[in-house]
Amino acid sequence: MKKIILISTCLFSLSMADSVLLVKKGWQLIGSSTPLTNMTTFDSKNVEQVWHFDAKNQSWLAYSPNSTIQEKMKAQGVSTLQSLSNWHGFWVKSKKDWSLTFKDKTLKSEPSNIKKNDIIELKKGWNLISLPVDSVLSSDIFKDMTVWKYNKKSWELSGKAQKDEEFPRLGHIKNSDGIWVKAESDQNISVMDEASKLHNFATSKEMEEYIKEMATIYRRPTCGIEPFDVGIPRAVSTLEGSELSNSASSDAVTTSDSSSGKDASSTNVQEKGVDEADILKHNGKNIFYIGKSKDGGRDHINISSFEKLVGKEKIELNRISLTNRYISSFYLVKDRLVVLSRKVIDYNNRVENGIKREYKEQGVVDIFDVSDINNVKKLAEYKVDGSLKNSRVIGNNLYLISSFYPKFEITYPKTYLTPPSICTKYLEGNLLYDDKGDYIKYADCFNIVEENGRYFRYNYDTPNIKITDLLPEINEKTLVTPQRLYASAKQKQSTSITTISNFSISDAKYLKSSSFIGESSIEYASSKSLYFVSNGYPLFYDFNNYKQRSTLYKFSFDNDLSYRAIGSVDGTALNQFALSEHNDILRIATTEGFSWGTKGTTNTLYTLKEKDGLLPIEGKLTGLGKKDETIKSVRFMGNKAYLVTFKTTDPLYTIDLSNPKSPKKMGELEVNGYSAYLHPIGEDKLLGIGHDTDAEGRRKGIKIELFDISDFEHPSSLDSIVLPQGTNSELEYNHKALAYRASDHLFSFPYQHYINGVVSSFTQNNLGIYQVKDNSLKSYESIVSTSKHWGEHRGLIFDFNNKTYVSFFSDDTVISRELTKTEKEK
Repeated sequence: MKKIILISTCLFSLSMADSVLLVKKGWQLIGSSTPLTNMTTFDSKNVEQVWHFDAKNQSWLAYSPNSTIQEKMKAQGVSTLQSLSNWHGFWVKSKKDWSLTFKDKTLKSEPSNIKKNDIIELKKGWNLISLPVDSVLSSDIFKDMTVWKYNKKSWELSGKAQKDEEFPRLGHIKNSDGIWVKAESDQNISVMDEASKLHNFATSKEMEEYIKEMATIYRRPTCGIEPFDVGIPRAVSTLEGSELSNSASSDAVTTSDSSSGKDASSTNVQEKGVDEADILKHNGKNIFYIGKSKDGGRDHINISSFEKLVGKEKIELNRISLTNRYISSFYLVKDRLVVLSRKVIDYNNRVENGIKREYKEQGVVDIFDVSDINNVKKLAEYKVDGSLKNSRVIGNNLYLISSFYPKFEITYPKTYLTPPSICTKYLEGNLLYDDKGDYIKYADCFNIVEENGRYFRYNYDTPNIKITDLLPEINEKTLVTPQRLYASAKQKQSTSITTISNFSISDAKYLKSSSFIGESSIEYASSKSLYFVSNGYPLFYDFNNYKQRSTLYKFSFDNDLSYRAIGSVDGTALNQFALSEHNDILRIATTEGFSWGTKGTTNTLYTLKEKDGLLPIEGKLTGLGKKDETIKSVRFMGNKAYLVTFKTTDPLYTIDLSNPKSPKKMGELEVNGYSAYLHPIGEDKLLGIGHDTDAEGRRKGIKIELFDISDFEHPSSLDSIVLPQGTNSELEYNHKALAYRASDHLFSFPYQHYINGVVSSFTQNNLGIYQVKDNSLKSYESIVSTSKHWGEHRGLIFDFNNKTYVSFFSDDTVISRELTKTEKEK
């Protein structure tokens, strides 16, 4: 009975975003997220009559372009339908197949007053409605209300009245669907607010069907909201990988007892008591670091000691090799080494149950006993389907964050047809020259495909889906369960599943997991809570106001890994340092720009507090930075925050957060260049590391800036060091590249120097060594590595036999130097 296709013309003209609804002959129940204020859109050559149910009066309204029919309606007491709001559903009886055109809704400039336009006004009783936004949602937004939808010549039902044996469960609601909703009372529903809330599932069947439904919606070829894609749809792309084995070996090397290093720098972490994985760790006696194979892979961890670092003989005491693995990072917790690596299984196009299997990516957790480095023992190995995104260690607990993307193949049946005569020029590709881009009149021709002289459209309403891997496993056992998987009502989004898994490190046991359907852009952990920031397109994009938003998920580090709350803010955060939890208040700094650009940017600091499963905004401070500036670095320190914005110069802002409901900007300092990372030096100084720039904002060499923040309202610059043109550092995007020792404020970080010589050009890996002393920056001679590899490198500062040393770990090369008279003038 119903066949509706909504098409965006952006495939044909980037300057146009008009859309078309192809309406079939006969009765149909449909909707439109665009208001229809002019009923003459339904003209007499296409339409016989249009009906809408007025929920306020629980009566029908009707319109007909035929005056005779309109008079008959009026005679029967039916009031005339004057207009349709963007949330009104309606019945339409068409005389033939025809095209209903909607003009471009995209804003060309940022609105001065943003009006919330995703509200559905429900009245007690029956309501005939549609979605007021361009999205695809589940009926969960209506909670337990009775919801009916007509689909594929049958009715679908959800709510308390739904029973499997009576009617099929309502799958999803598109913006082109008209639906019936029965409300128990008058109420307004914010569609996007309700859509973002998370729910879990009662049964495995319900959970799996929901994910399959999302897969078909998300993978439906799109160019707009509910459109077709010209050409043959592609199956889900897959990664390529080689077969990897999983064998750990320990080649023991005889060694004598080694002395301990004193006052050694350790992994630079954001929050006290919350450890982060790195490529270099030590326990005060032994040092572990990731090396590289000849082909650049990371398949082994070297073990050394402080005594070996300062000696002249071979530095390695032992090596732990993981054959054909890529080691990303590891933890050292007492006498346990927890190694995180990547593994890819290549099935070599094996066919199982009619489905071609090509690869499987896994993250692997290996836990070793390293109490005796000459006899390293592997205690456990856990293979988690998907990729490892991040992790934290708190006490004896490893919290692993993984991402799994269900693998499936989707094909679509073909509906053969005879194209209308008007389609000749369209199908021949002559429109650009003959019709000056006027594509709307060819709407009936969109997405018609020619094959061997026959024409067809793909029927996207009845996809065929074959699942290869639907849910992730851990050691071939279920990782995700219905009661611990959370999903939003928004179904037009990626089916990516993000999971937090808890492991006990001391006894090498996997404990439990919690998951949500959605992607994570940033992960931040306090000692009590884990936050995920998601701004993946198109999940949280506000199309009507053309602004990007970020959604925040909060989980607790309690014994149950509980899902706690969800919230959202405008704009996007820079990195994990843009978030901080203090006294149960979450603080987050974001940059927002109209149409994703850097024009008219707004920088804002928000405070949020959990309440009833939500993270409502407590307060905010906006307007930070000058015109078109974006946030470059953030550092929270208790009730204070320091924030850097940049376009051509670097304003450093000091912000008072003692009253979370009313954050206040206290001071501002403008200097050349910008700081990409901020590090506290005691209570009254701040180290900024970034780049020097010219008057136009073009980057020059690395710049180290020492700020005085003792006068909170009047920050000042005490000193700075600028490295040569062509220098860049990993520290600009990875805080763990900094080695810092608080006792004497010595610090080091690796940097690359691209040297453009007369004969040849090359990249040189260096370890810069500096010290904050007497309100100034002291520079030491840098250590130069023989390694030419780009990537992660580390420094280590320590004392041994009453002497201070700095070591540079660059792949398998380790260079150590005693700091004596190597200080040099700047």
